[in-house]
Amino acid sequence: MFRVVYSAASKFKYITQTLAKINDEGMIGFTHDGLIAWIMSPDKTSLAVLSAPTLSFDEYNVEEEQRFTVRTDELNKIVKRATRNDYLVFEYDTNERALKTTLVDRKTGITRAFLVKVIEEAPPELKEPRMESTCRFSMLAEDFKHIIQDSKVVGDLITIDSKDDTVTIRVTGEGKEYEWTMKVNNPLLELEIDEHTVSTYSRTSLEAMTKPTGAAENVSLEYATNYPLKAVFSFPNAEKLSIYVAPVTE
Repeated sequence: MFRVVYSAASKFKYITQTLAKINDEGMIGFTHDGLIAWIMSPDKTSLAVLSAPTLSFDEYNVEEEQRFTVRTDELNKIVKRATRNDYLVFEYDTNERALKTTLVDRKTGITRAFLVKVIEEAPPELKEPRMESTCRFSMLAEDFKHIIQDSKVVGDLITIDSKDDTVTIRVTGEGKEYEWTMKVNNPLLELEIDEHTVSTYSRTSLEAMTKPTGAAENVSLEYATNYPLKAVFSFPNAEKLSIYVAPVTE
């Protein structure tokens, strides 16, 4: 059915950690164009969309396209066991109706094979939300991670307020307040603001966006007032992970 080989198994864990953080199950597909995944949170406030083209893999052989729902938490447990020397092999086990996930040590040749049972075959595809953003900016992924980590000690709601040439992050809690003002080169890499844009998001939902920072260098974000926040992480092998988080409105 298919055989897919990914060279850096220990890097792929940053992707599976994100998917598992959003929901413990989701859709994964092996198409002729590459690997895809759609993961929606149970409360439908967060969506992750993974796109990894064929060039992301050392070997990509898909005879027949396959889409199915699997336990992302189980897949994450497997990939987390990968060492720096391992590469990752995905295959479909027709007898067991399972995604066969194999870790292979390129130095010793030792293989460890696991089966992730298919919950549902050929689930319906989700479509990405159409964004009509009024603010777009990018930064180092590590800087974004620091924002979310800092806010954790203050409160549960994060407000992003953008106007003129500035993006301001605000978090308030009982007797505590956190504010980080950002501009181009301090530390933003790019910034476009069409109009004054302000929206509030759950810190817990945004925490899923910190998982890819271990492998992605930059993150691009966009949003509109009281609309979802979209974050796009690009990885070295052309993989792209987009995460959408719904706003918190009163």
